[in-house]
Amino acid sequence: MNAYHATQMEKKLRLLFVINPASGAARKVAPQEAVQRFLQRHENVRGESMLLTGSPAADEARLLQLLHEGGWDGVVAAGGDGTVKMVATCLLNKDIPLGILPAGSANGMARDLCIPESWDAALELLLQAHVRKIDVIRINGRDISIHLSDIGLNALLVKYFQRSGVRGMTGYARVVLKTFWYRQRFAVEIDNGADQLSREAFMIVLANAGKYGTGACINPVSDLSDGIFEVVLVKKISLLETLKMLFVRRPFNPHKTEIIRARKVYIHTPKKAEFQIDGEYMGKVNEVTAEVIPRALAVFVPPQASQG
Repeated sequence: MNAYHATQMEKKLRLLFVINPASGAARKVAPQEAVQRFLQRHENVRGESMLLTGSPAADEARLLQLLHEGGWDGVVAAGGDGTVKMVATCLLNKDIPLGILPAGSANGMARDLCIPESWDAALELLLQAHVRKIDVIRINGRDISIHLSDIGLNALLVKYFQRSGVRGMTGYARVVLKTFWYRQRFAVEIDNGADQLSREAFMIVLANAGKYGTGACINPVSDLSDGIFEVVLVKKISLLETLKMLFVRRPFNPHKTEIIRARKVYIHTPKKAEFQIDGEYMGKVNEVTAEVIPRALAVFVPPQASQG
């Protein structure tokens, strides 16, 4: 039992649940119902819910106001990676842990933190109160990435997927062939402060974590708490490698990738390329700056993921 756990055992746990009501469509139970059942099971937990409206600016302002009122022992993001990122942004450098109820299509961050897919099991983790401080990547001085951001092929996949209106793994499968058909290798210049490199790649990943939500491992040396992130260049790719993003839970072929470790990096592409941050398509860019913010976010995790 850690100190945080001991403290929480002495008082009633007060949790704020930030729920995306549009998430979890493939399940028989809505996320708000799962939360209500959890609260009914545990009298020592006092929970309040905030339903997202679909207006990011208004939702973030409302969450910041609730956080300002104080008294929270944790904030639980019930939704996909977009919901998790929004809540994480508001909790940055605060001593309020983030909990995750994985209710999205991919749930990449939950997978990297070993959070169960079962909603009941994920909620029960909040009572174990293992808290880990993880790094965050600051993107272009204004945005953050807690999971995986990339330029190129996967960002194109995210773009097609979001425009298709289809959700779940079936939706990914329907657009992956289209993405592969339109793949393009592009020139890129990378400066991590120690080296200036010129490469050609199909995809450049800013990897705070290790795995995509599909289970495909893009960064086998990931450590969410080491004060360093990895820049992963995918220099060669086949249809098989593309399908790994969807179905195969093993690392990409190391002979087709290059990993550069960094605390800060500047990336320039002569020609604009697609860009996504934590599953959110950001448009086309030709330059990106990224810098690690060490241990800036506290997260509820299972015991096996609490070290770092």
